Amino acid sequence: MKLLSTTIILSSFLNCALAQSLRRSLMGQQYNYQVVGDPETSNIKRNKPVGYSITFTNHWTETNHPYNYPSKDPHWSDFVYASHSRNYEMWRDRRVASKGIENIAEEGVTKDLVSEINSEIKEETVLDQVMGAWIRKATEGATSSPKEDLCVDKSHPFVSGIGMLAPSPDWFSGVYKLRLFDRETKFWYQKIEVNVYAWDAGTEGGNDYSFDNDPKKENISPFK
Repeated sequence: MKLLSTTIILSSFLNCALAQSLRRSLMGQQYNYQVVGDPETSNIKRNKPVGYSITFTNHWTETNHPYNYPSKDPHWSDFVYASHSRNYEMWRDRRVASKGIENIAEEGVTKDLVSEINSEIKEETVLDQVMGAWIRKATEGATSSPKEDLCVDKSHPFVSGIGMLAPSPDWFSGVYKLRLFDRETKFWYQKIEVNVYAWDAGTEGGNDYSFDNDPKKENISPFK
């Protein structure tokens, strides 16, 4: 497999007001993500498999989001990423969270989600998965990057990922079905940077930075 020096940069909640107003500018794929600038295109066609490094950068801080910001232990869980076909959904707006998504959103536990992804690898809807380490302290600019590149190919040109925001009932951030090639040229992106936002998994009640609340059964939804 030929690997590129390619990069996906995910930036959390940049210029996004979380909590009191729970509003933000909506761009990209509805609430999903906002592409920053123009993606850099490589000279490698989509029919060649490539690998991407991923960096998640934290902007969820008391300065950026002062309303009820948690005074104790603000952090992120481990992050899970998968490359996949159009037929796979790790999570998305208005869908019911799987057990794996519920567990990572509520507790930061990745085991069930990894198992779900492994099942999809056997079905060939997912090609590869990688994990990024948790962010122990959610300071401005803190990052998480998987040690391995995420492999993609022509049949699996999308990436989805998730990490828990904590403390919280069932809140998370990430991206779903981020396309990694230019539709017109059919070349892979060399580098793409996107802003990502906050989501409610719909599995636990609570309107502030708390946990161990009563369960609920709702669809995944963005803060708005």
